[in-house]
Amino acid sequence: MPIVLSYFEADSFRMLAVLFPIAILIIGILHYIAFRTWQGLFIPLVTSLLAVAWAMGMMGLTRTPLDPWNAMTPILILAIAAGHSVQILKRYYEEYERLGDSKQAVIESTTQVGLAMVTAGVIASASFASLITFKLKTFQSFGLFTAFGILSALVLELTFIPAIRSVLRPSRKKRVVRGPDLLDRFLSSLASQVTGSGRTIILTGAALFFVISVIGTLRVQVSNSNRSQFFESTLLRQDERALNEKFAGTSTFYILLEAKKESALKNPIVAGAVDRLQRRLESVPEVGKTESYVDYVKQMNQTLNGGDPAFNKVPDAQDQIAQFLFLYSVSGNPADFARLMRPQQEEAVIWVFLKSDDTRLAEELIQIVEQARDADFTPHQVSLGVAGSSPVVVALNEEMIRGKALNIIQIAAITFLMTALVRRSLLGGFFVIIPLALSVLINFGIMGLSGITLGIGTAAITAMAVGIGADYEIYLIFRLREEFKKSKNIEEAIRTTLQTSGKAIIFVAIAVSAGYGLLAFTGFYLHMEGILVPLAMLTSSLGALTILPALVIIFKPKFVFDGQEVLLALKPTVK
Repeated sequence: MPIVLSYFEADSFRMLAVLFPIAILIIGILHYIAFRTWQGLFIPLVTSLLAVAWAMGMMGLTRTPLDPWNAMTPILILAIAAGHSVQILKRYYEEYERLGDSKQAVIESTTQVGLAMVTAGVIASASFASLITFKLKTFQSFGLFTAFGILSALVLELTFIPAIRSVLRPSRKKRVVRGPDLLDRFLSSLASQVTGSGRTIILTGAALFFVISVIGTLRVQVSNSNRSQFFESTLLRQDERALNEKFAGTSTFYILLEAKKESALKNPIVAGAVDRLQRRLESVPEVGKTESYVDYVKQMNQTLNGGDPAFNKVPDAQDQIAQFLFLYSVSGNPADFARLMRPQQEEAVIWVFLKSDDTRLAEELIQIVEQARDADFTPHQVSLGVAGSSPVVVALNEEMIRGKALNIIQIAAITFLMTALVRRSLLGGFFVIIPLALSVLINFGIMGLSGITLGIGTAAITAMAVGIGADYEIYLIFRLREEFKKSKNIEEAIRTTLQTSGKAIIFVAIAVSAGYGLLAFTGFYLHMEGILVPLAMLTSSLGALTILPALVIIFKPKFVFDGQEVLLALKPTVK
């Protein structure tokens, strides 16, 4: 296990040293594409890097170590902070084009986007902070410091960005009359589908994905095998393979036997039960060898009976077992026998060597031990317990199952309550939850159908998917409400919303996906975050751009329309 953890640590530091600068470069390029100005490139990056510095500084001040599992914190904060910055800057440039005055544009953009930013930022922060319910310190530190970084970004975006935007003169660029680009045409077509006959197809497709995802989710298996995550080409896997071929196994599984009454371990019935348990464990293919004090008792019994194989068994008399144990304990180095039995001979250990660290193997062995405990040991006042590298990972699995279920409920409740409170509508909370729930369900469905197991590397992805994805829904609803107030036309409101906030959502989703997608192509093992987080960004952004406006049209909620009459043409207009 220490060797495996050293590889994880080396991988995480490579991720920080190499991937973090690349993520900065990619996000910067995307910002330049989005704004076509150097200010649009640098302001979000500076804001994001300040938020990262605040979070990492807090980790240093609290002496929280940067471990292999919370090493993704800087990249995540960078991506989320950059996403929020894009939203407010995009709105600033819209207002500057309309008003022609930079300071007025700052005031207008901050006023219009501020509430949405606060709502989205608090929901994202609370979603990550909810990881504290996992009784795993690495998850707790990852969740808390990511939450702190998001709140830091929120403070900076509402203070630093307006301040620097007020000081800097807007970039001077030649006004070039351009037609709608590819993204504009895509969003315009999407708006036509949502407000027209395509709405039925969109919701039918969402229902179909829901059913398929439920089927896949039911197939998700919880498993951790730290070594199997690493590529076969790594030195770790090569050395492990050689050791497993030539020796008993590189993973350990210990069974502790504790006598509740004197000399219980010397009882021939108990010794025989230990022998049977060892043979049962050795029948499992991935078990290389077992070892206990009973092996030495059997060997001594055979040796003192002329080497007759018929005596390679547990003696029938308790006194004989006691004499063998005494003879062995005084015949050589006392430390030799101490690894199997304590000097008082009231506690003993069965060593089990495994050729795999897969938790499913450890769970099978634990089940065998529990059956033997109830049938053969408890009646004779001997208790059994398990420890070792494999049972530790089983404990992680059990905690992840408990923590994951609780965490999903918490995140859903946080998102629902915050949105409902801000919009003063329970329906508003449900409208945000539905696309997010489908996004999370699709992620689990893909995991189940593709055989990706739920492990320590994938357990936090729900918090990421909701923490980032909730931003899309919130920004879209706030902008849709604002645009409808202006135009009183739902088609026009949806079209404008998709081509403004919707466009920013796509840039944010691409930026986050690009930052995390890099994880899939580097290091000593395949980071599943590099696949599942981009998938979550794709599904949550598409859900915000399609499902959410479709639901708004169907249910005509008051939190968007304020009870005003909504007119919708039978045929969508195309611009």
